[in-house]
Amino acid sequence: MRGSARLLFAWGWMVVAGCSTKTLVTPPARTLNDQLLLDQALEQSLANARLPIPADKSVAVEIAGLTADKDFIQAAVVRWLARQGLRVPADKQEDYLLRVRVHAFGTNLNDIFVGIPPVSAGLFPISLPELALYKDQDELAVARFSADLFQRKTGRLLASTPVYEGYSELEDGTLLFVFSRRTSNLDPPAP
Repeated sequence: MRGSARLLFAWGWMVVAGCSTKTLVTPPARTLNDQLLLDQALEQSLANARLPIPADKSVAVEIAGLTADKDFIQAAVVRWLARQGLRVPADKQEDYLLRVRVHAFGTNLNDIFVGIPPVSAGLFPISLPELALYKDQDELAVARFSADLFQRKTGRLLASTPVYEGYSELEDGTLLFVFSRRTSNLDPPAP
């Protein structure tokens, strides 16, 4: 009885020692999932945006925010404006200036792990794979912005938009070593 109690205690200690939870910002290098999630979050936020500009007018675009992805965001905004019937000539003769303020553009990764992490022995060439009693990884992308519309010639503020937000999410999970699931609100590619 004592031997089995010790074995059960040792096994329980290993399981508890492998438990962890952490929330961290995704590393700077964008993974494929990061790129897809951010792209969809930006598209969702732009889908809700409205501007009081008549069609066939010209618009200059400026992007301001604490993100290194300004070129990507500007390309998406220019594409969105073109779909609205507006011109974006970038010749300093535009009718309007649209200054987009990026409040947030990034991903968060949330990890929960209960089990035994992968183990590699230094002395002997033996390794054990990860044994997850429960593992959950959630990645959330957020695109949040607002915009101010100015008359280009006078610099007069014509309108300010509310804050627009878009979200996309990817979730991976494992239960009892073998039961896996993957859910996402990513749209499939268009045919």
